[in-house]
Amino acid sequence: MKYIIAIDIGGTTFKTGLFSDSLSLIKSSNEDKIRHYNGKEEIVNGIINQINSLIEENSINQIDIIGIGIACPGPLDSKLGIILDTPNLQDFKNYEIANDFSERLNIDTFIENDANLFSLGEWHSSYRKKDVVMGITLGTGFGLGLILNGKIFKGGNGLAMEYGSSPFKWGICEKNVSIRYLRNRAEQVYGEEMSPRIIEQYFKENDQKAIEIYNEYGENLGIILSHIINMIDPQVISIGGGLSKAFDCFKNEMFSSIRKHTFSPDINHITVSPSQSGSKSTMLGASLMVKNIKNL
Repeated sequence: MKYIIAIDIGGTTFKTGLFSDSLSLIKSSNEDKIRHYNGKEEIVNGIINQINSLIEENSINQIDIIGIGIACPGPLDSKLGIILDTPNLQDFKNYEIANDFSERLNIDTFIENDANLFSLGEWHSSYRKKDVVMGITLGTGFGLGLILNGKIFKGGNGLAMEYGSSPFKWGICEKNVSIRYLRNRAEQVYGEEMSPRIIEQYFKENDQKAIEIYNEYGENLGIILSHIINMIDPQVISIGGGLSKAFDCFKNEMFSSIRKHTFSPDINHITVSPSQSGSKSTMLGASLMVKNIKNL
């Protein structure tokens, strides 16, 4: 059997998975937090330790590993394997990550935007009968990926769908749909910063302040999605990332805002729903990317 290693690096966490060449997940590491490490070198060593642990635990010969696929925040140059001036992973700015991992591990390594690979994984696992599938990731930032006829749409220069930095009335797009937005609103409403999980728990307890925060969040997200729907008219929008777990908290205002600004959802029954697989979809997409590049 041949194997593929998939790595999901986000703005706050990273996780590694071991897949078979038939794209079955064999085992994944526990999610680790970037804040536990001091600087790029420590983070890289933490990721490599995850890789080596999976190889050792499953008694795999390194020559049987087809390649490594890395999902990471954009903007990036996937052809050259470089993470560019990314705002959501400061330690990895302008980092030639693919070459570095290839040299350290002696395994061919490839990278792609995490939202692109999440979208590809969602398409492959759940929506292969659909021609136009979008995935968004909600967390440290706002990621967006588009799958057209089973392939990642990258645009003319490889930087398509970097919508998180687009201007809105509140500043850049992702500012009002990020984890930081929820923390800041909690500080304004409660007088102290809170994690999204605590705000979500308060929401479920019918706390009016938490309801207010998530209603605002849902309205903001709906405005953003209405732009995307009006431009792309996708058949599916799958929502992933850490904040997708709170989907029930913001969905009503999100759908209300979408319907207010678009026609397509009600006419064409666009599916807008949370991912059932989460980070597994991102790693699946990374593994599929490796297979495609290797023509397997």
